[in-house]
Amino acid sequence: MKNILIIFLFFIAFRSQSQDQLFKKDNSKLNVKILEISPTEIKYKLFNYLDGPTITLLKSEVALIIYQNGVHEVITIEAAQNNTNLNQTNNIVTTPSQYKELISTKHLISINIMEPLNGMLGISYMHEFKGNHANVIIPISLGITQPYMNQSTAGMFFDYNRINVSDYRLKRKIGEIGIGFNFQTEIGKSSTYFLGPYIGIAQYTGSFNEITNYTPLYSSVYVPPIKEEHNFTLYRSYFMFNNGILYRFTKNFNIILNAALGIRQETFLNNNPETFYKKANSTITYYNNSFPINAFKLGLSFGYRF
Repeated sequence: MKNILIIFLFFIAFRSQSQDQLFKKDNSKLNVKILEISPTEIKYKLFNYLDGPTITLLKSEVALIIYQNGVHEVITIEAAQNNTNLNQTNNIVTTPSQYKELISTKHLISINIMEPLNGMLGISYMHEFKGNHANVIIPISLGITQPYMNQSTAGMFFDYNRINVSDYRLKRKIGEIGIGFNFQTEIGKSSTYFLGPYIGIAQYTGSFNEITNYTPLYSSVYVPPIKEEHNFTLYRSYFMFNNGILYRFTKNFNIILNAALGIRQETFLNNNPETFYKKANSTITYYNNSFPINAFKLGLSFGYRF
C-alpha cells in the first residue's frame, strides 16, 4: 500500500511538472501545452485534452507563460508591434494570401494632385499585366488656367525674348495625353518600383510681342519701340524616361509617385517667334538655348483600384 501511494504521488508530481501555464491579461490561468509562438500569435493545446484541437490566441492577450521547466516569459505588446513595424519597414507582405489580395484588382484610376500647380486637372488609367511584372499607364489632363510651371521654365531651354521678340508667354495648356509602358520590380511586396518609356503630346496657346522701330545697336539716338502682340498655337511632343513607386495600401487604394525626364519638340501652328526674329535679323541665326534634357514631368497620384 505504501509503494502504491509513493507511485501515485510521483505520477502527480510528474504531471504538474510537464505542463505549461499560460496567464492571460484578464487574470485567468490555463494549463496548456505550448506548441508554437509566432510574432503575433500563440498556439497551444489544453493540457487536460491534448488530443483536442489546437487553439490560437493573440499574443497581445497574454501576460505571462511559465514553461514546464520553470522558465518564465513575460509577453509584451511592444514585441509584436516592433515585429510588425519591421515588416512594414522592409516592405514585406507577411503572407502570400495578403499579396494575392492586394493584386486581385488590375485596374487603377488616379488623380494627379500635382497638375493643379500647372493650371491643369489630370487623371490617369493604369493596367497591370504579365503577372504584375509590367503596367501601361495613360494620363490625360485638361487646362483650366495659365500653366504656371511650364511658363516658369519656358526660358530655361529656349530664349524667345530677343531684340525684336519679347514677352513670350504661355497663356493656357489646352490639354495633354500620353502613354507609358513600365516594368515593375519587387514582386511579392506591397510597393513596387517601376520604370519605362513615356511619349505624349500637348497643345498650348500663348502670345509674344513683336518690337519694331527699336533703337539700333550702338546708336546714340533713342527710337521709341513699337510693340505688336501676336497670338500663337503650339504643339509639343515628348519622349521621356519615367520611373516611380506604386504603393498598394489596400486592394482598392493605391498611391503613385513618379518623375520623368526627357526631350521635347515644338511645332508652332501659326506665328512662330523664330520667323519674326529672322525677319528683322536675316543674317543672324535664331538663338536657341536648348539643353539635351529639356522636358520633365512630376506626379503624385491617389487612385481607386478595381
